[in-house]
Amino acid sequence: MKSNYKIQVNIEIVECNDETQLKPHQQKEGNFEFVISEEQGCNIDKCEQALLQANYPALREALSVHLTQVSKKKACQIGSQQDCHVNEVPYRVDGEIGCFTFDTHRIQSSGKPIFNTSKEVFPVLKGKELYRTQGFKEIAIVHGGLEQSYRDTHKLINRVRYQPDATKLRTLSDSTENEGQQLQVHIEQQVTKILTENDFCPIEGTPPFDLNDSYQKQETVTMPKNSVKEALDSCFQQEPKLKSAIESNPVPYEEPIKTASVSIDDVGVKKQKEHRVPVDKKKQKYVHNTVVHIEHKQGSYVLNGHGVNNVLRLSLAFLLNNDLLKNNLVFFVDGQKILQEAIIKSFSWFSPVQIILDWYHLKKKCDLQFSLGLTGYKLTASIRSEVKHLLWYGATNKAIDYLRKIDTIYIKNQEAIDKLINYLERSKPYIPCYAARKQLGLRNSSNIGEKANDLLVADRQKHNGMSWSKLGSVALASLTALVKNGEYKKWFETKTIKFEFAS
Repeated sequence: MKSNYKIQVNIEIVECNDETQLKPHQQKEGNFEFVISEEQGCNIDKCEQALLQANYPALREALSVHLTQVSKKKACQIGSQQDCHVNEVPYRVDGEIGCFTFDTHRIQSSGKPIFNTSKEVFPVLKGKELYRTQGFKEIAIVHGGLEQSYRDTHKLINRVRYQPDATKLRTLSDSTENEGQQLQVHIEQQVTKILTENDFCPIEGTPPFDLNDSYQKQETVTMPKNSVKEALDSCFQQEPKLKSAIESNPVPYEEPIKTASVSIDDVGVKKQKEHRVPVDKKKQKYVHNTVVHIEHKQGSYVLNGHGVNNVLRLSLAFLLNNDLLKNNLVFFVDGQKILQEAIIKSFSWFSPVQIILDWYHLKKKCDLQFSLGLTGYKLTASIRSEVKHLLWYGATNKAIDYLRKIDTIYIKNQEAIDKLINYLERSKPYIPCYAARKQLGLRNSSNIGEKANDLLVADRQKHNGMSWSKLGSVALASLTALVKNGEYKKWFETKTIKFEFAS
């Protein structure tokens, strides 16, 4: 027959003329009182503070007594009370109510332990490790270390629990990073499992030969022809001279509800040095996080990791786990050649995949090369405007021809203009008719990925004076992603995640 436990905490308020008695004291086991003077009994702030100062020790004591009793009862179910011994080292807990300890027990037979509640009833602790409760993790990680510095979090959690310096600053940062590293290990295990179960190579992320053929035959689902024609006709009316260029643009107009949109962005934070030495900004090293934002009609999900290829592999596993490879796959990226090549290599087997070059980054690249290659801004304003106008309508070949015919009197650095031409040549398959996409309500930007990068990395890690180790930066970003994906409660409770869109 199962028994229930009743934890009782009694707090008694009594009058006393001694104004010095503001600290709580224990009357008997599980029963605390706080004593306050008649004068201060009318002071709301003093009463609240005294009550809280009595409440937290009472809660810690009551839970400690309860867990000690549970430990002894469990041990005595295995052996007799004569064989039951208290372990020398108390079990240590860091919780939402503060740090406390309780006794665990072992059963010995012929001098040898045969049962130990510190290992077989409660989670096993190693060395000086503390068990950190789910409530503590929510306060210290979700509402603390992910939003503000560890130092500020350390001060806050110890203050609200009325237990000064109970959780050490270094302990807080180390435990948070350790939590993030455990999460990364779990994600890696889950990714390997998903790829293997779907017959994909768990290392390279490539499909088996028979599936490869079916994915190659899969066609891109595009928007209704009438809608596309209406948008194109509008563009033709605005720019009739570009009709041929717009019609011949190779980038299709994907159907949004049949598309998984993926935005990828990279961000670097200052790398931590082993020793404090003056830093030469030119030699400053960085730790890089690659952040992916995946969006579908079901919802959105963010992933992060170190290295583009690694994160693309994580993305593939997520797409498989959510059955998204029945849809188009559209990547929104900036102009990084390495990123574009990595996407093409990773998804070369998937026919309905396309890359869209973010319009903002395309303009930015043009402006940079123009500032390096052309003479004064006022003299060349029309040149700059014309090139960007042609690119807005997806007339990349015309933009390249225009650049090649610029009068040399307007050029101060031909190499910069040649670089822009080469950039456009290489990016041609990824430059759509942005004007038509805007008419159709389709995305032209990777700014969702950049926003995800801000939320996961930059907002917390890119502040003056902050520097990070590779493990620490990626671990903290992984925990932030866990929160943004709505998976942190499940993780803290079960050490697993669904790896699915939030329901």
